[in-house]
Amino acid sequence: MLTALVNVTGRRVWFVPDVSVWGTSGWSEIEFLTVESVDSVKSVFFGSVDVGDSAQSVAFEQLTDFRGNHLPASLTNPRVFVRPRSELSAYVVGSEISSGFKIARDQSAGGPVTVDLLVVEMGD
Repeated sequence: MLTALVNVTGRRVWFVPDVSVWGTSGWSEIEFLTVESVDSVKSVFFGSVDVGDSAQSVAFEQLTDFRGNHLPASLTNPRVFVRPRSELSAYVVGSEISSGFKIARDQSAGGPVTVDLLVVEMGD
C-alpha cells in the first residue's frame, strides 16, 4: 500500500548555496539529417544543434553542499529546484539526468546570477 508513497518521497536532499549561473538558454534547437557518400558507401547521420547561446551544464559531482560535502557523481531520478537570491533568477533547462542537469540564467541579467539549489534524489 505504501509503494506509491515511497516513490514520491525524496530519498536524499542537498542544499547547495551560491551557485553562479552564467549560461543562457539557446534560441532554439535545430534537428538535421544528412547523407554522406565516401567511396560508394553511403551513411545517414542525424543530429541536433542549439542555435544561439547555450545553457550551462552542471555535473552533480562538481557541486558542494552547505556542509562542504561533494554530491555523488550519479543520482537516481534527481530533481533540482532553483532558489533565486535576487530579482534575477535562473531555471533548469530540460530534464535532469542521473549525472547532472543544464541551467540558464534570466536573459535580462547582464552577467552571472547567483542562486541556491535544492537537489533531491527521488529514488526508484
